[in-house]
Amino acid sequence: MNIETKYFGQVEVAKEQIITFPQGILGFELHREFVILNILDNPNFKILQDLKHPNIAFFIINPWSFFQDYVADIADEDLAKIGIEADGEPNLFLFNIVTLGKTFKESTVNLLAPIVINMDKMQGKQYILNDSPYTTRQRLFTQGEGE
Repeated sequence: MNIETKYFGQVEVAKEQIITFPQGILGFELHREFVILNILDNPNFKILQDLKHPNIAFFIINPWSFFQDYVADIADEDLAKIGIEADGEPNLFLFNIVTLGKTFKESTVNLLAPIVINMDKMQGKQYILNDSPYTTRQRLFTQGEGE
């Protein structure tokens, strides 16, 4: 199927690529179907694109590409809500949403609310970490990086 995207125009996606967020994403609870799009020549960033609303797209990252010590402690009962069982071998991806700054080096990332995707069931959920040292606007780059 072809979808209209915010950054790439029209893109063809397979049904198997569609990720369902039964509760939406924080602030976008009515938006439930997304796809992840790669950015050519940039393995660190991806786009989480709403399937039906082209203007709703989020830059996302694998947090460990930027924050090697990042810990996302999510309770087993919360992961079970998207079909991830504690005793299994989960096939999951974890991403964080990036907010681009006026300049690229001023960009921030929401480390407090990671997005977890069960790749076997293609279901996702955004979680808010409890008792976490992280913020919703963690600088993506330290002073001098990203220039």
